[in-house]
Formats: sequence, structure tokens, C-alpha cells
Amino acid sequence: MDNIILINNNKNFGLDKNLIERLAIKALKEKGFIKDVELSIRFVGRKVARDLNINYRKMDYIPQVLGFPMSKKMDADGKIRLGDIVICTQKLKYEIKFQKSNLDTVLYSWLIHGVENLLK
Repeated sequence: MDNIILINNNKNFGLDKNLIERLAIKALKEKGFIKDVELSIRFVGRKVARDLNINYRKMDYIPQVLGFPMSKKMDADGKIRLGDIVICTQKLKYEIKFQKSNLDTVLYSWLIHGVENLLK
């Protein structure tokens, strides 16, 4: 079975789901997950990112990336449900401008960071 990428992206954020999926699969492969992984990626605004950070980490700031791990073990159906990566879209767009970079580069590095958070 291939990896499954679940994407929750508000259309107002203007991100291409095909690009997100391609970069997420690349990030999983870099961390050794070639197939049989389900990963959820959610893009949120500053308020939701901050609220999640306060509620789950007791930290009062707007994070770039949050990770909510589920499991590193295979379920009965043969899938590893790794967890959820939450990315603040406004921070992403700011970082692209700040680094004078592009979406592919910054988003890929954030997805790698997110997967690493799920594996801790």
C-alpha cells in the first residue's frame, strides 16, 4: 500500500494540495517511510495555532509547526497512523519572504520537522 496523506487546507490559504502531498511523501521517504503510513496535515491561521499551542503545550505564542503523534506501530489493517502535523499558514508565508526562498523549500523543511516531532 502507498502512503496516505490527509490534507485539511482552507482554500483561502491558496496552497496546492498536489504540492503538499508530493512534499509530504518525500519527507516521509526521507525518514524511512516508503509505504503504509497515514499522515494528516492541517493548515491553520495564527489564532488556531496559538490556541492549540496554549491548550496542548501550555506555551503562549504562535508556533510554526505542531506535531500530534498517534502511533509508530502498524495497525491491524497494515497502516501506521503516524499522527497530525499542524502548520500555521501565515507563519509559512512570512518565512518564505524572510528567507527569500520559495514555498517548496520552506514547506518541505517544515514537513520534515513535523515528521520528526511525530517520531519523538
